[in-house]
Amino acid sequence: MTDANHVTAAELAVLEALLPAGLTPAMRDVAQCLFEPLVLADTRCGQSAPSPEWLAQLQALARQSLMQLQYLAEKMGGSGPVYIAKGIAVHLSARDRKMCAEFRGEYKALGRKYGLTEMRCRQIVDAWQRAEYLSRQSDLTGLD
Repeated sequence: MTDANHVTAAELAVLEALLPAGLTPAMRDVAQCLFEPLVLADTRCGQSAPSPEWLAQLQALARQSLMQLQYLAEKMGGSGPVYIAKGIAVHLSARDRKMCAEFRGEYKALGRKYGLTEMRCRQIVDAWQRAEYLSRQSDLTGLD
């Protein structure tokens, strides 16, 4: 039985077996974040007992993920925490981006204009404002 929306423990164990000792928990998390979408993109994903062919592919994907992790560590490691935005602005629809650009503090007026509830307008604008705020925080020096 397979579940294409879920990486099984057996599939994840392939990555775990290749992770070097001494990785920080954060680096392990990044390795897993690099590995999972590669596994999820394959139709064989979700096997509780991976076939030999799938196991070989999982090992290749795990090695690829570790190469990416090493590259990230070499290029960005040691220079302090790196903020990675969630990319909320990328996922906003054209309507949502227009709403955020027009926002002047009046959620009710925005809701009336776009046929949305005040609460929904607040959610959209607040998510956008939070993403903008966090993206600017990484640019501030001396706040380590």
